[in-house]
Amino acid sequence: MLNRFSLMLSMLAAIVLLSTVSQAQQPDALLFTAEEIAYLKQKQQLRYCIDPNWLPFEALDAQQKHIGMSADYLKLLGQLLPLTMQLVPTKDWSESLLFLQQQRCDFLPLAMRTPSREKFLLFTKPYLTIPSVIATTIDKPYLEDLHQVAKMPIGIRRGFGFIELYQAQYPDLQIIPYDSYEEGLLQVQSGLLYGFLGNMGSISFSLQQNKMTNLKISGRLTGDSEMSIGSRIDEPLLSSVLQKALLRIDANAQQQINNQWLKVQFEHKVDYRLWWLLVSVVLVLSLLGSWFYLKTSSLNRALRLANAELEQLSQHDPLTGLYNRQYLDTKLQQALALCQRQQLPLTLAMMDLDHFKQVNDECGHLFGDQCLRHFAALCLQNFQRPQDMLVRYGGEEFILISVGTPAADMKKLLQAFVGKFAADAVEWAGQQRFCTISIGAYCQVPPLSLDAKQLLQLADEALYVAKNQGRDQLHLVEPTAAE
Repeated sequence: MLNRFSLMLSMLAAIVLLSTVSQAQQPDALLFTAEEIAYLKQKQQLRYCIDPNWLPFEALDAQQKHIGMSADYLKLLGQLLPLTMQLVPTKDWSESLLFLQQQRCDFLPLAMRTPSREKFLLFTKPYLTIPSVIATTIDKPYLEDLHQVAKMPIGIRRGFGFIELYQAQYPDLQIIPYDSYEEGLLQVQSGLLYGFLGNMGSISFSLQQNKMTNLKISGRLTGDSEMSIGSRIDEPLLSSVLQKALLRIDANAQQQINNQWLKVQFEHKVDYRLWWLLVSVVLVLSLLGSWFYLKTSSLNRALRLANAELEQLSQHDPLTGLYNRQYLDTKLQQALALCQRQQLPLTLAMMDLDHFKQVNDECGHLFGDQCLRHFAALCLQNFQRPQDMLVRYGGEEFILISVGTPAADMKKLLQAFVGKFAADAVEWAGQQRFCTISIGAYCQVPPLSLDAKQLLQLADEALYVAKNQGRDQLHLVEPTAAE
């Protein structure tokens, strides 16, 4: 697996485009104008902000020291400019952008030009170009276009420059921002996200550092991240000075930075005899494979269709189309572990149709089935966010699992849903009837001591309270109960 990541990083290094304008090509690159020289004498110190969590490109280490590729570039710029550079630490990339807007920083070493940032930043010419990719689980197919996943939940790092560009180009894309690559990739692992968008360097680095061997890079996207130095718009002389300094950086020095942080590996010698032998073997195997494929393609297609149908049946309830209890057993533990690890609020709502036996006895089982389908359809209309999952738990009991929604917001949604169902009549074969539901819900950040079985028991006990208090209502698990 480490070899696979090394190969991935080597491919990245081959794709990354670095400016190669050397001192010999631009002998007057640092011939500042009189106005620029006066500006440098008056300025004396430049303050800069970075993304504190964006390795291998830039970050703050445990001692709040600037590390990464941009740190090495700033060392080279510091040797070329007659002033000092002072890091202004920030908690995240959004705060760094805010500091530039408030002029508490003078420039960003690595920033991508976007329409919104051009309102407060001037940009040098790009000096680092990074491929944009999408990471998925290893069972997903290769992607050539984001239109293929327009209806799927896709994660992206908050503040990533391509967010507004992707939203404009793919208006139907369900983009969900996360504070870090690790958090988003964990969501992909758990199945709550289809994939995660980002640059190839950061995603490869995070996969390797966190040993996420069940994830892969599934496609290179159109539009690479062209990184420039972004400086405050009210000091245009600063952008001019930084551009001239960038042009003076030697191409060999740039390559050393690239090699250090992207860990490029080179093959120095090729055994061509082995290469031709390999080509011959591959050719023979290809001919045999083509013949075999023609014989078995129709059988494989039928088998794939059968497997897809079996998978659908094994995960979904045939009457309502919602997930079944077997699927819940798999996903509930993943959602609980994710919320415990990331300290995210988790909702598990157990919903039960009131007096359902009486509905069956008085209106017939076909009407009862329609009532269950009607309820499931209303659930899908009201809980359709990517982090929501609906399950038919058994009979007239249903479960909603939701990750990341604050308890106060979820309480409002569930209370409103109780009223909506009570006001929406069920109709079937000329019969009409109003039904109600009772809900018991756990809406908290789960403690580490809580397991899936206990979580279901807490929601069931809350449902029992709602039933005893008169039905047609919501009852929440008290925070002390979980402890």
